[in-house]
Amino acid sequence: MFMRITTWNGNDIDAVRSTVEEKRQQIMSLPGIVTCHVAWNEDGSGVTTAVYESEAAAKASTAQIQAIWSDLASLLTAPPETVSYSDAIEMR
Repeated sequence: MFMRITTWNGNDIDAVRSTVEEKRQQIMSLPGIVTCHVAWNEDGSGVTTAVYESEAAAKASTAQIQAIWSDLASLLTAPPETVSYSDAIEMR
């Protein structure tokens, strides 16, 4: 599996929550997505973790992900920062 972790800061956390909820189906229909979690604190700091079947699947979703972040841009204080990990295992 392949993983992306994106950190961000929101300027209106209620609006972030609402927008993320509205985009749930769009996010979970990304090519090769296995799971995605979005978490934040009251101060607006947040993180999004996304696990994909493979790096190729993650790359195939790049344009769609950029469009989602673009829709959230007005709710963020700065562009999000993403780190990718080539291997991930699920610990259930």
